[in-house]
Amino acid sequence: MEIIFAMDIRGGIVVKGYQGDRERYEPIERHSKICRTSDPLNVIDTIKPRRTYIADLDRILGLGSNSLIIKRLSTRTTTLVDLGIRKLDDVREAEQIGETAIIGTETGSLDVIRAAQSMRVAVSIDVKDGSATSLDPALSGDPLEVVERMNLYKIRAILLLNMNLVGTKQGVDFDFIEKVIGVSGHPIIVAGGIKNSEELDKLEDLGVAGVVLSTAIHEEIIPVDLVR
Repeated sequence: MEIIFAMDIRGGIVVKGYQGDRERYEPIERHSKICRTSDPLNVIDTIKPRRTYIADLDRILGLGSNSLIIKRLSTRTTTLVDLGIRKLDDVREAEQIGETAIIGTETGSLDVIRAAQSMRVAVSIDVKDGSATSLDPALSGDPLEVVERMNLYKIRAILLLNMNLVGTKQGVDFDFIEKVIGVSGHPIIVAGGIKNSEELDKLEDLGVAGVVLSTAIHEEIIPVDLVR
């Protein structure tokens, strides 16, 4: 199982995510025991992760872009890039600045996923309050149905993002993740709520392909060496 570092960028700095409530996100330096600055390049140089999931919150919210920063980060770590993809040109841009383009259900559509099958893409199923979040009815509602629908498409992986758990260290829902693995024909990457190394071991036993970590790394709950 691969351990992937996570980074949310807004306004050119790294911020700490919390339950998807982006108005409450604060510079990571206020919460990290490892990083003394919120500069993205400094954070990467300090953590030294092999692979990094990067969410451009400005792009996701339609408020700007951090693409130039992400492109520089991609020279230091292998990146999975969420640019708030809404159209195929966004996928092409993400491929140019990172290794894998993340199509999130929050901003994406089934049409874009279908059109991008031959590209370096993974799909993030963004779950809030128990439902997949999307403006596209085909990507919203019961997360298990959305996961199963993805079996029709050639994508690298599914990132299962529980937005309610982001930044909380409350622990993951193992029963739900086991159900997701049972219906998916793609590797599953879990993000949100990981609270300790024991949970990592249990997720690996379930057959999870990867886990995305941020808060547990910054707070030294899980050793930083695991993402290096």
